[in-house]
Amino acid sequence: MALLSSIILFSCSKDTYFSGISETSFNEIKENYQNINYSKEDVIAIIGPPLIKENSDNLWIYRTDKKTGIAAFKQTVYNKTLKLKFEDNILRSVEEINLN
Repeated sequence: MALLSSIILFSCSKDTYFSGISETSFNEIKENYQNINYSKEDVIAIIGPPLIKENSDNLWIYRTDKKTGIAAFKQTVYNKTLKLKFEDNILRSVEEINLN
């Protein structure tokens, strides 16, 4: 009986699942890019390489999402696409697109 109760308890517990870049690292760049001239190398050091590079390597696209729930029934907390635009190797624009 105790084993069955433990299995049910663990199967109903909520877990958190992350995919893509770190929310904390992205927020650091988003909040500071207008005051700090981040180079492409700086961005890679903070949040890693982009998922996609376009427009002569001046538009970088990242994805991030967060879900909670059990493995079979996950609920999306957020699902975002992030666009970073560079001019002369310096980050000039950060755009966040919510896909929820």
